[in-house]
Formats: sequence, C-alpha cells, structure tokens
Amino acid sequence: MELKEEWILPDAVYNNPLLKRTLLGLRYYGLLLGHSQSYKKAHCFRGMVFTVSMILFNCTQYVDLWQVWGSVSDMTANAATTLLFTTTIFRIIFFYFHRARFNSIIQVAHTGIERILGDGWNDEKDIVTSNVHYLNRLAVVFWSCALVTANMMCVYSLLLYLMYEGSSITEEQLNLAGSNSNVTTPQQYPTPILRSWYPAADGQDKHFLEIYLIQLYIMYVGQLIVPSWHMFMVTLMIYGRIECSVLNHRLCFLDRYHKPEQEDKPKSNVPDHVDNDERRSLIIDCIKRQANLVAFTREMEQLTRAAVFLDFVVFSVLLCALLFEASMTTSGVQVFIDICYITTMTVILFLYYWHANEIHACADQLSMSAYKSDWYRYDRGTNRMLQIFILYSNRPLKMQAFFISMSLDTFLAILRASYSYFTILKQLTD
Repeated sequence: MELKEEWILPDAVYNNPLLKRTLLGLRYYGLLLGHSQSYKKAHCFRGMVFTVSMILFNCTQYVDLWQVWGSVSDMTANAATTLLFTTTIFRIIFFYFHRARFNSIIQVAHTGIERILGDGWNDEKDIVTSNVHYLNRLAVVFWSCALVTANMMCVYSLLLYLMYEGSSITEEQLNLAGSNSNVTTPQQYPTPILRSWYPAADGQDKHFLEIYLIQLYIMYVGQLIVPSWHMFMVTLMIYGRIECSVLNHRLCFLDRYHKPEQEDKPKSNVPDHVDNDERRSLIIDCIKRQANLVAFTREMEQLTRAAVFLDFVVFSVLLCALLFEASMTTSGVQVFIDICYITTMTVILFLYYWHANEIHACADQLSMSAYKSDWYRYDRGTNRMLQIFILYSNRPLKMQAFFISMSLDTFLAILRASYSYFTILKQLTD
C-alpha cells in the first residue's frame, strides 16, 4: 500500500496545544500519521484491521436484529449498540475517502493557532488558553462517561456469567423471558454485552469465554474510536469559535493594536487623529480572517453534514431503544448502565449542535464588534471599508446537515422525538 504525502501530517501538528490530545486516539487507531512516525504502513494496517473487525461485527448485529424481528424487547436491546456502531463505521469509511481533506483542515487549525500565539497579543493568547482548558475539561467528562458505560457493560456481563455459571434454563423459559420482561426465570441468565455472538440454542453457552473475548476486543476498539472521533470533530469546531472570538476582540479594540501618531499629545475634546493607513491594514487583516473563517466553517460543514444527518435520523431511535430497555429491566445495575449510555449518546449530540450554534452566535456579533470600534476617528475611505465588512458580517454563518440546521432547536427536537417514540412504544407493549 502506497502512502500519499497528503495523508501524512507534520510532526508540529501533534504538539499544537489545542490539537495534541485529541489527535492521540486517532493516531493510535491508525487513521492519522506523522512524518517522523516509523512503520507507517503497519499503523495503517492496524487501523484497517480495527475497521474491518467493526464492520464484520456490525453485520452480525444486523443478522441478530433480523432474527429477533417482532420481539420488541430483543430488538431494543440490540438496536442501541448496532446503530452506534453503524454511525461510527460510516464516519471512519468517510474519513478514508476524504483523508486528504481532513488532514488539510487539521493543518488549517494548526496554522491558525500558531498564528494567534505567534502574534504575541496577550488578550488573544488568553482566548486560546481558556478554550484549551475548556476542551480539556470537556474531554475528561466525555471520556469518563463513555469509558464508564462501556466497561460497566463488559464487567457486568462477566459477573453475571460467573454468578450463574452452570445454571440450566430451558429454551421455553428463555423465550418467555425474552418476550415479556416482567417474567423472570428461576435463575437469571447473564445478559451478553452484544447478543449477536451468542447462540440461542439453550440456556447455557459452552463457549462463553471465547465469545466474551471477541466481544471485549470489539468493545475496546469502540471505546477507542468513538470518543476519539467525536472529540476530534468538536476540537475543530472549537477552533472555529476561537478564530471568531479573536476576530471579535480585534474589531472591538482596534486602537490597542497600534499606537496613535502623537501619543504624548495633551488630551482635548477633539478626538486624536489616527493613522488611517495602519487602520485600513488592520481592517483588511480582519476581512481576510473572516473569509478564512467562513471557508473553514463551510469545509467543516461539508465534512460533517452526512454523518450529522445520519445521526439526526438514527439517534431518535437509538435513544428510544435505550429508554425502553431501561424501563423494562428489573436490574438496578442494568438501569445504571442504560442511564450512562443515554447520557453518552445525548452528550455526543449536544457537542455537535452546541458548538455549531456557538460559531453561529459568535459570528453574529462581528458586525456589533466592528461598530464598537473607534470608527468615528477614521476617514471616509476607511469607514467605507468598515461598512463593507459590517454588511458582509450580517450574513448568517450557520452549519447545516443538508436541510437540517445544526442548532440547539434541532437538538431539542431530536430529544422530543425520542421521548415521543418511547411513549408510543411503551403503550404498544403495555
């Protein structure tokens, strides 16, 4: 396999204060490569093995879903993880087809952060630092939620097997328990992590350990790629917010970025004159930054809209399935796992829609920030340039997933739809 140059990122990208932590997971998975990295083909091969494993496993989940079709409880127990793996696999395959574009947008974010830090303005450095701290806190919370959910599923399944190992349950009891969650068998059979690998021939699985290890491998691959990918995309969105915040700050305080012509001149009621040539160069720089921000946001929209649209379609069903499973189970531990799972899925949705909404809200402030500058001290030509900037800034900078607007209203609509599906399903089963 020949590796193209545009597939490999410069080593400096991995030391960027905003990107370095979020890129580690994707690099370990095998999606991202560095120039000084040894055995690049081996890393790519590892990523391909992980991806093929997830695809094969997801196919067996759909086979299992087809086999239990008609049993609401079995279908909902299967659907959540099946749909999550489907959306994750779609994102990975999409990355393989657009690897050069993803690498390009990563380098744009790296160059932008380096430029802000290199300019040496303390206020702009503080904006970057505060967003890096915010990202680190967000990553800790999201990773903790995802890891607790997945590992609880792994440990709980193993504990149940050890507790009820050797118990015999007839097929009739299993079918009865599977069709009606209110009916419990004399000895609860352990619920598998991902049920598609478990034959339903009898109440015992004589190959539990082998199948459990396969599931454990898939589960840990999922734990690696799911949080890594979503935090990676959120990091790029946060970079867009950083650029927009820095631009707002520059426009509000243009007078801080250069000194007046006569700094020692005594103050008077007549405003001091400014160097309009310098001020025009600052405004031109802001115009260029705004154009780069728009281009970055549009590229982000192109790279995320298909996956976000797929999330919009399937996450309502996914959350509905988790709610239904939590409402039907009699195990307190399983309810806790379902609550953690629901929280993780909700956070994934919230991260995308919240930060897309943040970019839109921050971009809406650009015209007001330009108005807050000391424009009354400019000459007519400089003010005309500023007016053009304000008119262009009034165009909304919204991210969309085809016809779906990435905003908090859409996020709330998905949650409402999930609860509506859950109440309908609950009424049908009751």
